[in-house]
Amino acid sequence: MACKDKSSTDAVRPATEEPASAGQALRERLKEITCLYEIRRGMGLELSVEIVCQNIFEHLIPAMQFPEIATAMIELDGRRFTSENHGQGLTHELQSKISANDELRGQLRVFYPEDKPFLMPEEQRLIDTVASDLEKWLERKQIDGALRERLKEITCLYEIRRGMGLELSVDNVCQNIFEHLIPAMQFPEIATAMIELDGKRFTSENHGQGLTHELQSKISVNHKTCGQLRVFYPEDKPFLVPEEQRLIDAVASDLEKWLERKQIDEALHERLKEITCLYEIRRGMGLELSVDNACRHIFEYLIPAMQFPEIATALIELDGRRFTSENHGQGLTHELQAKISANNKPCGQLRVFYPEDKPFLVPEEQRLIDAVASDLERWLERKRLEQALVSIAEEQQRLIGQELHDNLGQQIAAISYQAKALEKKIATSSCEDAATVAASIATQAQVAVMQCKQIAQGLLPFELETNGLTAALRAFASRIAITYKITCDFVCENEVLIKDKDLALNLYRIVQEATNNAIRHGGAQHVAILLAVEEEMLHLSISDNGSGFAGTDTKHGVTPGMGIKIMQYRARQHGAMLEFLSRAEGGVEVRLEMRIV
Repeated sequence: MACKDKSSTDAVRPATEEPASAGQALRERLKEITCLYEIRRGMGLELSVEIVCQNIFEHLIPAMQFPEIATAMIELDGRRFTSENHGQGLTHELQSKISANDELRGQLRVFYPEDKPFLMPEEQRLIDTVASDLEKWLERKQIDGALRERLKEITCLYEIRRGMGLELSVDNVCQNIFEHLIPAMQFPEIATAMIELDGKRFTSENHGQGLTHELQSKISVNHKTCGQLRVFYPEDKPFLVPEEQRLIDAVASDLEKWLERKQIDEALHERLKEITCLYEIRRGMGLELSVDNACRHIFEYLIPAMQFPEIATALIELDGRRFTSENHGQGLTHELQAKISANNKPCGQLRVFYPEDKPFLVPEEQRLIDAVASDLERWLERKRLEQALVSIAEEQQRLIGQELHDNLGQQIAAISYQAKALEKKIATSSCEDAATVAASIATQAQVAVMQCKQIAQGLLPFELETNGLTAALRAFASRIAITYKITCDFVCENEVLIKDKDLALNLYRIVQEATNNAIRHGGAQHVAILLAVEEEMLHLSISDNGSGFAGTDTKHGVTPGMGIKIMQYRARQHGAMLEFLSRAEGGVEVRLEMRIV
């Protein structure tokens, strides 16, 4: 490029200088192209604005007409970037406006001293082109920054949502939020966050006091405000509003949805625990259980269904007796309770305890306790009804036996005496036929008396009360053999002393019922009764060679007959196991086993 001469002489240059001027123009054009190439090549989107401006200065200044005295300045968004050796007093300049997305952002200015002319329009065109390139870079940088922020936001939300498992605690979910939210902020190295939920606070690492410059978002669950998410910067750091506010709102919204799902999941889980508890309690509450075993069965499934099973204990009070779960101790006065009634008469209560610092799930746990108490009420009513039926049957047997022994037997005996007297009187009158008839009447009356006594003894076992179970069973076997003209053996392998009168009576009745069933329904001709005690276990067996009990499935224990049901009830009263077993050689064995102290 040729310099403009401002002297007063206008000498015309010789024609021989034209090739030199053309060469100079080409060199200037080459400098311009090289400048633009190097500037564009160095405008990476990963670079900062300051580095890009310095790169522009590095290649723009050498491309000027007077590079040794030229300086430049870029003004962007209130900031200034200058080339080396830039000083004051350089008011002779060229400049070009810088806009991005139709918004004026600043300008590019190139300075010479007052006594140096610019190469117009060539240098203006170069400066405009560089400014245009900087505009394009700023727009791409802005888009790239927005994309990066959006990518950070998307990655943050993806990782937070991926880590929000319903099996996690609130504390774990909050820490997972902090782990991914903080790196997504504009200044992650100084940002901190806090989540407030239902009076509890969860904070990110390095969270301290004095961070009052913040963005926040409310947290609501089922349309009820329960807390907020807050993100903090020091006072001198600006937020990317609205970008960071939008991210915080999205995270708060995700936490709201998780809390609602968590609430539903916990409600369903508690409901499943409740249903499972009630199902298992009802499934196992057979009438064969004693009251003590029934209460322990309730504790086995009720305690795990509570909100804090590891510390919960329970107590059932029934008719003045107390049944407690394991580890039940003193001082647990924080409780829920449900009254227990049977046949509309209060008989006790079910109480569940927590330490004072643990809250109940009211009304959920109260509803469960009420349902269990109601199940226990129905079980007690059925248990008492069954007991009443057996007691009525026993009382009826006693009354009939007593009636046979005291009244009917005596009346038949009186008939026998009168027939004997009639026989003697007729014999004196030499009427042999009438005497024979009278003798027959007396004999039949005596047989009837014996049968009444046998029936009475069966219904009212006097031997049992007088001499105990072993003697009563031995007498029973003898009586059965005589009455039915079959073989009936009783074997007692060792001394068996039963002090409990109710137990002795129930064992006797079981033997009686099993033997009568074997003869009447199975047609047995041989019955063997075995009684033994081994290592605190009582064994009782009644086996026969008949065809089995009518209507009884001995394999599956289906026992529709009232007599057999009463046998089972008698066994359950004492916690005994009663089985009906088919014998390989034919017939049935009724086997009872129980622990005795």
